[in-house]
Amino acid sequence: MNALVYRGLSLFFKNRQAVIGSFIGAAIMVILYVFLLGESLVGSLSVLTHPKLVVDAWMLAGVIGIASASSTLGSVSLMIRDKESNVYTDFMISPISKSKIMLGYFFSTFLISLLITLVVIIIAEIYLVVLSKGEFLTLPQFGLLFVVSILTVFCSSAFMFFVASFFRRIDTFSTVTAVIGSLIGFLTGCYVPIGSLPEGVQKVVEYFPLTSGIVLIRRILTENVFSSADKSAATMVKEELGIVMSGQTGIALPIAILVISSCLFLVVALWNVKRVEVKR
Repeated sequence: MNALVYRGLSLFFKNRQAVIGSFIGAAIMVILYVFLLGESLVGSLSVLTHPKLVVDAWMLAGVIGIASASSTLGSVSLMIRDKESNVYTDFMISPISKSKIMLGYFFSTFLISLLITLVVIIIAEIYLVVLSKGEFLTLPQFGLLFVVSILTVFCSSAFMFFVASFFRRIDTFSTVTAVIGSLIGFLTGCYVPIGSLPEGVQKVVEYFPLTSGIVLIRRILTENVFSSADKSAATMVKEELGIVMSGQTGIALPIAILVISSCLFLVVALWNVKRVEVKR
């Protein structure tokens, strides 16, 4: 399994297009903010002392979340390419158990996405401090951000791995994931503030697993910004931007959602792979 993980890491980082493609979703988020959403959002938050800093932190939290999801697309596609070239079949008829082979693919995807997400977190923190004149995260805040990011990456990797378990052709998989990648931006409230969505859509967003991780990331990045704001105004803004979701005021429930959904996606993906192999 370790050899498969190393193989996945090596092949991914040798492919420049895959590495660059992992940042495309995050780049789209930045472009939307700079050219379309930024000024209007800042203007709508005039009740706050530092509206631009709030919007910057909200946007960068979305960038981190989108990066954690989009980076899995390029790495998990290795499994589909191996299926097309019959390398995957060679692995499956080897003495290694099918579960270990699939976990090798999964953990290479997870590690690739985690590395890219950590790079984006460092860039986001530098941006907030240097350009937005914000404060550095405290050590406990950064520790919590690191843990939440790991769980979010794990969940997005498990979700994409689950999706990939149904495909054998890279062209079909690429088409589907292009749609999924765009939907994730909306379903997690990254492209459009959650509070501006219809009530029914808000419910769907609230129960989408990756939303819990991105909401926690938003909460951590904006915690220092809201410390001096009026409480009633801060509460209204947090609900509008999806920094706080109804029923998720603490961190226990969002973390539980991330862990449970990740395990479910991974278990179902492993079962699906074994089912398909048995049929063949």
